[in-house]
Amino acid sequence: MEKELELPSWLKRVKMPIPIESLKFINVYLIGSENSFSMIDAGMYNIRSFHEFSKGISSLGYKICDLESVIVTHFHVDHITMSPILQSLGASDFYLGLKDARVLSRGFDKFINKAIKLYANHGMPENEANEISKAHPAMRLIDIYSDLQEIPWITLSNDSEIDVQDKKLKVIEVPGHTPGQINLFDEKDGILFVGDHVLDPITPQITLAEENTDPLGDYIKSLEKISTLNAKIAMPGHREPILNPSKRAKEIIKHHEERLNEILGYIRKKELNGYEIAKMVKWRASYNSWEEYPYSERFFAMGETLAHLKRLELEGKIERKMNKNIVYWKALV
Repeated sequence: MEKELELPSWLKRVKMPIPIESLKFINVYLIGSENSFSMIDAGMYNIRSFHEFSKGISSLGYKICDLESVIVTHFHVDHITMSPILQSLGASDFYLGLKDARVLSRGFDKFINKAIKLYANHGMPENEANEISKAHPAMRLIDIYSDLQEIPWITLSNDSEIDVQDKKLKVIEVPGHTPGQINLFDEKDGILFVGDHVLDPITPQITLAEENTDPLGDYIKSLEKISTLNAKIAMPGHREPILNPSKRAKEIIKHHEERLNEILGYIRKKELNGYEIAKMVKWRASYNSWEEYPYSERFFAMGETLAHLKRLELEGKIERKMNKNIVYWKALV
Protein backbone atom coordinates (compact mmCIF):
# COMPACT_ATOMS: atom_id res chain seq x y z
CA MET A 1 0.00 0.00 0.00
CA GLU A 2 1.30 3.45 -0.95
CA LYS A 3 2.40 5.48 2.06
CA GLU A 4 0.27 8.53 2.89
CA LEU A 5 2.09 11.79 2.21
CA GLU A 6 3.30 13.39 5.42
CA LEU A 7 1.83 16.89 5.81
CA PRO A 8 2.96 19.73 8.09
CA SER A 9 1.54 19.52 11.61
CA TRP A 10 -0.81 22.48 10.99
CA LEU A 11 -2.49 20.83 7.98
CA LYS A 12 -4.84 17.83 7.87
CA ARG A 13 -6.85 16.27 5.06
CA VAL A 14 -10.32 14.75 5.52
CA LYS A 15 -11.74 12.70 2.64
CA MET A 16 -15.51 13.05 2.39
CA PRO A 17 -17.43 10.53 0.21
CA ILE A 18 -19.79 12.13 -2.30
CA PRO A 19 -22.56 10.62 -4.47
CA ILE A 20 -20.77 11.46 -7.74
CA GLU A 21 -19.50 8.17 -9.14
CA SER A 22 -16.72 9.61 -11.30
CA LEU A 23 -15.18 11.43 -8.31
CA LYS A 24 -16.10 9.25 -5.30
CA PHE A 25 -14.79 11.68 -2.67
CA ILE A 26 -13.70 15.26 -2.06
CA ASN A 27 -10.73 16.43 -0.04
CA VAL A 28 -11.36 19.14 2.53
CA TYR A 29 -8.37 20.61 4.32
CA LEU A 30 -8.19 21.59 7.95
CA ILE A 31 -5.82 24.30 9.10
CA GLY A 32 -5.68 23.98 12.84
CA SER A 33 -4.39 25.39 16.07
CA GLU A 34 -4.67 23.78 19.49
CA ASN A 35 -8.30 24.70 20.13
CA SER A 36 -9.83 25.61 16.77
CA PHE A 37 -9.63 24.96 13.05
CA SER A 38 -10.61 26.43 9.68
CA MET A 39 -11.57 24.57 6.51
CA ILE A 40 -10.68 24.89 2.87
CA ASP A 41 -13.83 23.78 1.04
CA ALA A 42 -17.04 22.80 2.78
CA GLY A 43 -17.94 19.59 0.99
CA MET A 44 -21.28 18.37 -0.33
CA TYR A 45 -24.71 18.37 1.30
CA ASN A 46 -25.02 14.65 1.99
CA ILE A 47 -25.56 12.69 5.21
CA ARG A 48 -22.77 10.18 4.57
CA SER A 49 -20.37 13.01 3.74
CA PHE A 50 -21.20 14.80 6.98
CA HIS A 51 -20.90 11.59 9.00
CA GLU A 52 -17.40 10.89 7.65
CA PHE A 53 -16.42 14.52 8.19
CA SER A 54 -17.58 14.34 11.81
CA LYS A 55 -15.58 11.16 12.37
CA GLY A 56 -12.56 12.71 10.68
CA ILE A 57 -12.41 15.83 12.83
CA SER A 58 -13.09 13.78 15.97
CA SER A 59 -10.08 11.57 15.19
CA LEU A 60 -7.99 14.76 15.06
CA GLY A 61 -9.20 15.89 18.47
CA TYR A 62 -11.67 18.55 17.27
CA LYS A 63 -15.39 19.07 17.76
CA ILE A 64 -17.64 20.73 15.19
CA CYS A 65 -18.00 23.74 17.50
CA ASP A 66 -14.24 24.32 17.11
CA LEU A 67 -14.75 25.32 13.46
CA GLU A 68 -14.15 29.06 12.98
CA SER A 69 -14.11 29.75 9.24
CA VAL A 70 -14.62 28.12 5.84
CA ILE A 71 -12.87 29.18 2.64
CA VAL A 72 -14.60 27.77 -0.45
CA THR A 73 -12.51 27.49 -3.62
CA HIS A 74 -15.50 27.55 -6.01
CA PHE A 75 -19.27 27.23 -6.18
CA HIS A 76 -19.67 23.66 -7.44
CA VAL A 77 -22.04 21.39 -5.57
CA ASP A 78 -19.37 19.11 -4.08
CA HIS A 79 -17.35 22.02 -2.67
CA ILE A 80 -19.91 24.46 -1.28
CA THR A 81 -23.29 22.92 -0.40
CA MET A 82 -22.33 21.75 3.12
CA SER A 83 -21.82 25.42 4.06
CA PRO A 84 -25.33 26.12 5.45
CA ILE A 85 -25.02 23.15 7.81
CA LEU A 86 -21.60 24.29 9.01
CA GLN A 87 -22.99 27.79 9.54
CA SER A 88 -25.91 26.48 11.59
CA LEU A 89 -23.44 24.55 13.77
CA GLY A 90 -21.43 27.64 14.60
CA ALA A 91 -18.89 28.51 11.90
CA SER A 92 -18.86 32.30 11.70
CA ASP A 93 -16.89 33.37 8.61
CA PHE A 94 -17.39 32.11 5.05
CA TYR A 95 -15.17 33.14 2.13
CA LEU A 96 -15.66 32.79 -1.63
CA GLY A 97 -14.09 34.24 -4.76
CA LEU A 98 -15.71 37.51 -5.85
CA LYS A 99 -16.85 36.36 -9.31
CA ASP A 100 -18.32 33.09 -8.04
CA ALA A 101 -20.13 35.00 -5.30
CA ARG A 102 -21.74 37.19 -7.97
CA VAL A 103 -23.02 34.12 -9.86
CA LEU A 104 -24.36 32.72 -6.60
CA SER A 105 -26.18 35.96 -5.78
CA ARG A 106 -27.98 35.93 -9.15
CA GLY A 107 -29.31 32.40 -8.57
CA PHE A 108 -27.49 29.23 -9.51
CA ASP A 109 -30.57 27.81 -11.24
CA LYS A 110 -30.40 30.72 -13.70
CA PHE A 111 -26.75 29.89 -14.40
CA ILE A 112 -27.57 26.23 -15.16
CA ASN A 113 -30.71 27.01 -17.19
CA LYS A 114 -28.79 29.52 -19.30
CA ALA A 115 -26.26 26.79 -20.09
CA ILE A 116 -29.02 24.32 -21.03
CA LYS A 117 -30.56 26.88 -23.42
CA LEU A 118 -27.13 27.42 -24.96
CA TYR A 119 -26.74 23.67 -25.50
CA ALA A 120 -30.06 23.59 -27.37
CA ASN A 121 -28.84 26.41 -29.62
CA HIS A 122 -25.86 24.22 -30.48
CA GLY A 123 -27.90 21.22 -31.54
CA MET A 124 -28.86 19.29 -28.42
CA PRO A 125 -32.44 17.94 -28.76
CA GLU A 126 -34.91 19.68 -26.45
CA ASN A 127 -35.98 16.49 -24.65
CA GLU A 128 -32.35 15.60 -23.90
CA ALA A 129 -31.61 19.13 -22.67
CA ASN A 130 -34.60 18.91 -20.31
CA GLU A 131 -33.40 15.57 -18.91
CA ILE A 132 -29.92 16.99 -18.39
CA SER A 133 -31.35 19.94 -16.49
CA LYS A 134 -33.19 17.61 -14.10
CA ALA A 135 -30.16 15.32 -13.63
CA HIS A 136 -27.55 17.99 -12.90
CA PRO A 137 -26.28 17.54 -9.30
CA ALA A 138 -26.73 21.24 -8.52
CA MET A 139 -30.35 21.25 -9.69
CA ARG A 140 -31.09 18.36 -7.33
CA LEU A 141 -29.82 20.56 -4.49
CA ILE A 142 -31.20 23.86 -5.75
CA ASP A 143 -32.92 24.57 -2.40
CA ILE A 144 -29.49 24.46 -0.77
CA TYR A 145 -28.23 27.02 -3.29
CA SER A 146 -31.04 29.29 -2.08
CA ASP A 147 -29.74 28.82 1.46
CA LEU A 148 -26.23 29.68 0.25
CA GLN A 149 -27.52 33.08 -0.84
CA GLU A 150 -28.36 33.82 2.80
CA ILE A 151 -24.75 33.38 3.95
CA PRO A 152 -22.91 36.73 4.28
CA TRP A 153 -19.98 35.72 2.09
CA ILE A 154 -16.70 37.54 2.51
CA THR A 155 -15.41 37.86 -1.04
CA LEU A 156 -11.80 37.32 -2.08
CA SER A 157 -9.99 38.65 -5.14
CA ASN A 158 -6.59 38.36 -6.76
CA ASP A 159 -3.44 38.93 -4.69
CA SER A 160 -5.29 39.63 -1.47
CA GLU A 161 -4.18 37.79 1.66
CA ILE A 162 -6.21 35.98 4.25
CA ASP A 163 -5.20 35.06 7.79
CA VAL A 164 -6.27 31.50 8.57
CA GLN A 165 -5.50 30.49 12.14
CA ASP A 166 -1.83 31.56 12.32
CA LYS A 167 -1.16 31.02 8.60
CA LYS A 168 -1.14 33.73 5.95
CA LEU A 169 -2.50 32.55 2.59
CA LYS A 170 -2.23 34.44 -0.69
CA VAL A 171 -5.37 34.45 -2.84
CA ILE A 172 -4.91 33.68 -6.54
CA GLU A 173 -7.84 33.96 -8.97
CA VAL A 174 -7.84 31.04 -11.41
CA PRO A 175 -10.94 31.36 -13.63
CA GLY A 176 -11.77 28.53 -16.00
CA HIS A 177 -13.35 25.64 -14.10
CA THR A 178 -15.73 28.29 -12.74
CA PRO A 179 -15.72 32.04 -13.44
CA GLY A 180 -14.27 32.86 -10.02
CA GLN A 181 -12.39 29.87 -8.64
CA ILE A 182 -9.60 30.79 -6.23
CA ASN A 183 -6.40 29.05 -5.15
CA LEU A 184 -4.70 29.68 -1.82
CA PHE A 185 -0.91 29.72 -1.53
CA ASP A 186 1.14 29.26 1.61
CA GLU A 187 4.39 30.76 0.35
CA LYS A 188 6.34 29.82 3.47
CA ASP A 189 5.85 26.06 3.06
CA GLY A 190 5.22 26.11 -0.71
CA ILE A 191 1.77 24.54 -0.35
CA LEU A 192 -0.87 25.47 -2.94
CA PHE A 193 -4.55 24.66 -2.31
CA VAL A 194 -5.88 24.26 -5.85
CA GLY A 195 -9.53 23.19 -5.51
CA ASP A 196 -10.41 21.76 -8.93
CA HIS A 197 -7.91 23.88 -10.85
CA VAL A 198 -5.23 21.19 -11.15
CA LEU A 199 -6.09 17.50 -10.75
CA ASP A 200 -4.15 14.30 -11.44
CA PRO A 201 -4.65 11.97 -13.26
CA ILE A 202 -8.07 13.36 -14.21
CA THR A 203 -8.58 16.84 -15.68
CA PRO A 204 -11.08 19.47 -14.48
CA GLN A 205 -14.23 20.10 -16.50
CA ILE A 206 -14.10 23.36 -18.47
CA THR A 207 -17.60 24.19 -19.70
CA LEU A 208 -19.06 27.06 -21.70
CA ALA A 209 -22.17 28.27 -19.88
CA GLU A 210 -22.53 31.73 -21.45
CA GLU A 211 -21.93 32.60 -25.11
CA ASN A 212 -19.85 35.73 -24.54
CA THR A 213 -17.26 34.02 -22.33
CA ASP A 214 -14.03 32.11 -23.02
CA PRO A 215 -13.57 29.65 -20.14
CA LEU A 216 -10.90 27.56 -21.88
CA GLY A 217 -8.84 30.64 -22.71
CA ASP A 218 -9.21 31.78 -19.10
CA TYR A 219 -8.27 28.34 -17.85
CA ILE A 220 -5.09 28.07 -19.91
CA LYS A 221 -3.97 31.50 -18.67
CA SER A 222 -4.71 30.38 -15.11
CA LEU A 223 -2.65 27.23 -15.60
CA GLU A 224 0.23 29.31 -16.93
CA LYS A 225 -0.04 31.51 -13.84
CA ILE A 226 0.18 28.49 -11.53
CA SER A 227 3.08 26.97 -13.47
CA THR A 228 5.26 29.98 -12.60
CA LEU A 229 4.70 29.70 -8.85
CA ASN A 230 7.34 28.15 -6.66
CA ALA A 231 4.85 25.64 -5.27
CA LYS A 232 6.29 22.42 -3.89
CA ILE A 233 2.99 20.59 -3.61
CA ALA A 234 -0.63 21.12 -4.67
CA MET A 235 -3.52 20.01 -2.48
CA PRO A 236 -6.43 19.27 -4.87
CA GLY A 237 -10.14 18.86 -4.31
CA HIS A 238 -10.06 15.31 -5.67
CA ARG A 239 -7.57 12.44 -5.79
CA GLU A 240 -4.11 12.72 -4.25
CA PRO A 241 -1.68 15.61 -3.59
CA ILE A 242 0.40 16.65 -6.61
CA LEU A 243 4.15 16.81 -6.00
CA ASN A 244 5.03 18.88 -9.07
CA PRO A 245 2.14 21.31 -9.71
CA SER A 246 4.01 23.22 -12.42
CA LYS A 247 4.65 20.07 -14.43
CA ARG A 248 1.05 18.92 -14.07
CA ALA A 249 -0.27 22.34 -15.17
CA LYS A 250 1.82 22.09 -18.34
CA GLU A 251 0.53 18.56 -18.99
CA ILE A 252 -3.06 19.79 -18.77
CA ILE A 253 -2.32 22.63 -21.20
CA LYS A 254 -0.96 20.04 -23.65
CA HIS A 255 -4.09 17.92 -23.16
CA HIS A 256 -6.32 20.83 -24.18
CA GLU A 257 -4.14 21.63 -27.18
CA GLU A 258 -4.63 18.04 -28.33
CA ARG A 259 -8.39 18.27 -27.74
CA LEU A 260 -8.56 21.50 -29.78
CA ASN A 261 -6.77 19.77 -32.66
CA GLU A 262 -9.06 16.74 -32.38
CA ILE A 263 -12.19 18.89 -32.66
CA LEU A 264 -10.74 20.98 -35.49
CA GLY A 265 -10.04 17.73 -37.34
CA TYR A 266 -13.71 16.75 -37.22
CA ILE A 267 -14.82 20.14 -38.55
CA ARG A 268 -12.31 20.03 -41.40
CA LYS A 269 -14.12 16.96 -42.72
CA LYS A 270 -17.64 18.47 -42.63
CA GLU A 271 -19.67 21.23 -41.03
CA LEU A 272 -20.97 20.09 -37.64
CA ASN A 273 -22.89 21.45 -34.68
CA GLY A 274 -21.68 21.25 -31.10
CA TYR A 275 -23.94 18.35 -30.17
CA GLU A 276 -22.69 16.25 -33.08
CA ILE A 277 -19.10 16.99 -32.09
CA ALA A 278 -19.68 16.18 -28.40
CA LYS A 279 -20.76 12.68 -29.42
CA MET A 280 -17.62 12.24 -31.54
CA VAL A 281 -14.97 13.39 -29.06
CA LYS A 282 -12.79 10.64 -27.58
CA TRP A 283 -13.66 11.28 -23.93
CA ARG A 284 -11.77 9.42 -21.23
CA ALA A 285 -14.79 7.41 -20.16
CA SER A 286 -15.82 3.77 -19.97
CA TYR A 287 -19.02 4.20 -21.97
CA ASN A 288 -19.32 2.63 -25.41
CA SER A 289 -21.81 5.12 -26.84
CA TRP A 290 -23.38 8.50 -26.13
CA GLU A 291 -26.61 6.77 -25.11
CA GLU A 292 -24.76 5.07 -22.22
CA TYR A 293 -23.63 8.38 -20.75
CA PRO A 294 -25.63 9.49 -17.69
CA TYR A 295 -27.42 12.77 -18.36
CA SER A 296 -25.21 14.60 -15.87
CA GLU A 297 -22.11 13.44 -17.78
CA ARG A 298 -23.66 14.64 -21.05
CA PHE A 299 -23.99 18.11 -19.52
CA PHE A 300 -20.24 18.28 -18.91
CA ALA A 301 -19.31 16.73 -22.27
CA MET A 302 -21.47 19.24 -24.15
CA GLY A 303 -20.18 22.18 -22.13
CA GLU A 304 -16.57 21.18 -22.61
CA THR A 305 -17.07 20.73 -26.35
CA LEU A 306 -18.53 24.24 -26.61
CA ALA A 307 -15.64 25.69 -24.58
CA HIS A 308 -13.18 24.26 -27.10
CA LEU A 309 -15.26 25.46 -30.06
CA LYS A 310 -15.34 28.97 -28.59
CA ARG A 311 -11.54 28.95 -28.25
CA LEU A 312 -11.11 27.77 -31.86
CA GLU A 313 -13.47 30.53 -33.01
CA LEU A 314 -11.52 33.19 -31.13
CA GLU A 315 -8.28 31.86 -32.62
CA GLY A 316 -9.79 32.36 -36.10
CA LYS A 317 -9.69 28.66 -36.99
CA ILE A 318 -13.44 28.10 -37.36
CA GLU A 319 -16.53 30.21 -37.99
CA ARG A 320 -20.17 29.73 -37.10
CA LYS A 321 -23.02 29.38 -39.59
CA MET A 322 -26.71 29.26 -38.73
CA ASN A 323 -28.90 26.49 -40.11
CA LYS A 324 -32.53 26.34 -38.91
CA ASN A 325 -31.59 28.32 -35.78
CA ILE A 326 -28.82 25.86 -34.89
CA VAL A 327 -25.13 26.88 -34.79
CA TYR A 328 -22.89 24.90 -37.15
CA TRP A 329 -19.12 25.20 -37.48
CA LYS A 330 -16.99 25.53 -40.60
CA ALA A 331 -13.19 25.18 -40.65
CA LEU A 332 -11.13 28.16 -41.87
CA VAL A 333 -7.67 26.53 -41.66
